Amino acid sequence: MCKINFKAKNSKVYNIIFDDSGEEITVYLGDDKQGFISLNKVETDNPKDDYFRITHLNLDKCKRQGIGTYCLEKHKELFNSILTAGSSDGQKCDDGSHLTGDGAPFIGKMREQNIVGPEPEYDEY
Repeated sequence: MCKINFKAKNSKVYNIIFDDSGEEITVYLGDDKQGFISLNKVETDNPKDDYFRITHLNLDKCKRQGIGTYCLEKHKELFNSILTAGSSDGQKCDDGSHLTGDGAPFIGKMREQNIVGPEPEYDEY
C-alpha cells in the first residue's frame, strides 16, 4: 500500500491510498472518504503490454481540485503501466468502464494529456 498526501487546489490536504495491486485508489479528507477510482489489470501474453483499465471513477466529493489527474499520473508512475478507459458512446460495459456524467469530459482531458490511452476502436468486452 502506498499512502500519499496531496495538497489540492482548495488548499486542503487529501490522503490518497494506492493498494498494492494497483486496482484501487481511495481518497480521504481526514477520516472522511471522498471517493475512489477502481481499475482492472489486464494481463496479456507479454507482461510488458499489460495495462490497467479504469472501471469506476467516483470522485464527486472532491472533483475539480486536481485530485483525479494526480491520482492517474501517480498510478502510471507507481505501476509503470498504460491506463485505458471506456467510451461515452451510450453502451454499457459489463466491467463498468463506460463513461457517464463528468467522467466523459474528465477522461477526454486525460487522453489529451496522454495520461490515459486513446478511446478503444473496438469493443474489448
